[in-house]
Amino acid sequence: MSGDSDRRPFGQEESEYHIVRPERDRSAYSDAYYRSAPREGGASYGYNPARYYTDGEPCDRHRGQIGIRALLALCLAAVIGAGVIGICGLYLLSRDRREARQEAQDAISDEIYAQVSQAQDPEGPLAVAAAPADAQPVPAEEIYAAACGQVVGVSSTDGYIIDAGSGFIVTGDGYILTNYHVIENGYRRGLPITVTTYDGAVYSAQVAGTESDSDLAVLKIEAEGLTPAPLGDPDAMAVGERLYTVGDPLGDLPYTMTRGTLSATDRQIATEANITVNMFQFDAAVNHGSSGGPVYNVYGQVIGVVTAKYAASGVEGLGFAIPADDACAIANELITRGYVSGKAYLGLVLDNTFTPAVAQYYRRDPGAYVASVQEGSAAQEAGLRAGDVITAVDSTPVSGADDLVAAIRGYSAGDQAVLTVCRDGDYLTVTVTFGEAVPEGTSS
Repeated sequence: MSGDSDRRPFGQEESEYHIVRPERDRSAYSDAYYRSAPREGGASYGYNPARYYTDGEPCDRHRGQIGIRALLALCLAAVIGAGVIGICGLYLLSRDRREARQEAQDAISDEIYAQVSQAQDPEGPLAVAAAPADAQPVPAEEIYAAACGQVVGVSSTDGYIIDAGSGFIVTGDGYILTNYHVIENGYRRGLPITVTTYDGAVYSAQVAGTESDSDLAVLKIEAEGLTPAPLGDPDAMAVGERLYTVGDPLGDLPYTMTRGTLSATDRQIATEANITVNMFQFDAAVNHGSSGGPVYNVYGQVIGVVTAKYAASGVEGLGFAIPADDACAIANELITRGYVSGKAYLGLVLDNTFTPAVAQYYRRDPGAYVASVQEGSAAQEAGLRAGDVITAVDSTPVSGADDLVAAIRGYSAGDQAVLTVCRDGDYLTVTVTFGEAVPEGTSS
């Protein structure tokens, strides 16, 4: 049996998130360093008309030729002058348009948000809503302008970048939604997490809550008056509809917008920890650093959280995102409670080294080996003991610790289940009423 470092209380295991090809390293899907590049001003180009000179000859010689030349010079000057005036006019018009566009950018987010305004969820500050029936698609450039006020870079460092990726603002007072794997290593190590906005401002972020099973995390920065991204209902979209992403691919190209279509819905993507996460599939280009960023519909609503791509040689256009409604429900729990409530909890420490191969070697039936039982837990109340081997949960066979963990995820706190247990060579059944999984440092 392994030591304490190999044991984990049931329901509190820590797992890395692996979407595809788990035998490959994390670089296939994790994020890159977020760096906000300064915006450079454009150079001004003047128009310099040619100068015309006489040859210095007396005016009374070749008088007719001089007159023609003068006439031609006047015509040319008029044409050039008109050109200069036209170019100057275009430049001024262009400048006015740029200034007007710049002034309007701050209002674009508000306009989009008003167009798809949503009622507040009584269970939390976030809610999703389908666009109104009379809503008009928003031009891509306006979606991008609004996104620049909503999307942020997220990173943690100990002198070197440990984790980094994207995120987006979900409340005006500084709550930010991102992927758990964007902050995972830094969070576990207690490293500072920073958030960078489009204008280059850098904020220190606190972790409001994490949900590793769904690969989501909520951060909090001390800021007011931020523009939250409106959350749309992904169920209102049909396969083939256009969508956009905004993030920081490769860590060197901040605020990159990509365009694609909704490719499929309800993709069950399995992680390395044997956790299945429901996502939708899309074909807009995403790369390292895009994770945690938003997926927008044509109305400027966020309908998903960019989470993964299929990374394999010769494979393109297979991106996956957590639907906004699922992310919204979890984010509300993390904001209001700091954890996702209602998750089933047994209160066992399992021995991960008791694999089917080990069970066969010792001529024992495979199952989840109970190393210890926590005081006052649902497992203790059900009569489970150290040394028990759980071989089934209701009708679901269990061949190891991971199978038991996966089976229990189908239950909620307060549910009952019948466990089949092998104890000292005999089989018995026990009925357990699951408790609630509450992370340390929080209260139910």
